[in-house]
Amino acid sequence: METKANKIYMLLIYTIFPTVASIIYLIEEPIPYLGFDDLIHRTSSIFGIFAFIWMCFNIIIMTKIKVIETNYSLDWLNKFHMWTAVIAIILGSLHYPLMRIGGAMDPIQLRTGNFGWASFVILLVLAKIFMSNNLVKYKAIGKLRLSAYIMRFNYGINKILHNVMLVGLALIFYHSIISFTSISSLYMLGVYYFFFGITIIGWFYHKLIRMFRSTSDPYAYRKSSWDDVGLDGISKTYKKWAYRSIKQNPSLYPCLQCGTCTSECPVSIVTKGSYNPRRNILATLLGYKDLLLNGDDLVIWGCTDCHTCVEVCPQGIELTDLFASLKNQSIALGKGPDYIIEQAKTIFDNAKAIPSQPAIERRRQELGLPAVSEPDISEVQTLLTNLGIKDKFELRT
Repeated sequence: METKANKIYMLLIYTIFPTVASIIYLIEEPIPYLGFDDLIHRTSSIFGIFAFIWMCFNIIIMTKIKVIETNYSLDWLNKFHMWTAVIAIILGSLHYPLMRIGGAMDPIQLRTGNFGWASFVILLVLAKIFMSNNLVKYKAIGKLRLSAYIMRFNYGINKILHNVMLVGLALIFYHSIISFTSISSLYMLGVYYFFFGITIIGWFYHKLIRMFRSTSDPYAYRKSSWDDVGLDGISKTYKKWAYRSIKQNPSLYPCLQCGTCTSECPVSIVTKGSYNPRRNILATLLGYKDLLLNGDDLVIWGCTDCHTCVEVCPQGIELTDLFASLKNQSIALGKGPDYIIEQAKTIFDNAKAIPSQPAIERRRQELGLPAVSEPDISEVQTLLTNLGIKDKFELRT
């Protein structure tokens, strides 16, 4: 995973390459420096060069080549990818008005630049809405995600839309190579062809060649060796149930199935994937209600609410909220492990999970701690009765 040195290397790559390209541009610029307008023109061109190269690098990051996958955490890469894309779009947004101030532009060059920039802006907005959880607290985002899910606008479609970046980049590439400087300079033309070329090679490697040597999981390098979603052979789905799950917890929508939750889950590690948080999210999104609610106790009850999965999830998904909901649904169906029912009975009878014992009180006295006041058992029993919990465990006796 990433270290401080790796982060510095990545920042250096993102800084040095566009800087060198900008120096080449300044040397090769055929128009002599004539004053303030030319300074604006050169500044605008440098902004455009940085934006173009950073978008190339961002697509290369998306190709998930081994050197990137094994040296950087997905959480850091997601944030780095998003922020560099935002900065690149800002630079591209400044490029246009400054260029117009610096002089007139060819109509074709103007249109290709505008369409390329617009495609990046649209994709950034879609990514913020559908591929991250930064805005999930807003109800409108939850409604959009539910509507998109109902229309089968899922992670697979998101990936296709994200690949439209390549179309936008192709437009910017053409915008760049027909510029006056590129036409006049073989070196500058070579710069644009080089960065666009390695991006195309990386994209084809990810989309075609890599498919022949990796599993269907897009994050093969991040998976634990024992992580297997194991959903083969299950056919019956409950779409309305899945819709309710997405409506209740819209943060589930942008799950990347990266396997980080499973590889870090203490229970999943001990059970070698018999309890698998990643599989539970996928099963929920696909509507496999029976697998989750009628399966082995460990399927959903393996979760101990330690919140490790929530802390490590690069997408900020509220996994434990989903797992608590699945447990509640299991209990509502009269299921659940016997020890959960016994624990509920203990709380009903004693108003606490661990009843008071003489040994505990004696130990507290020895430590100089005050006696624990007894809870109001009748109050707790009234609460559990009104919630219907008493009826649930009485059905099991």
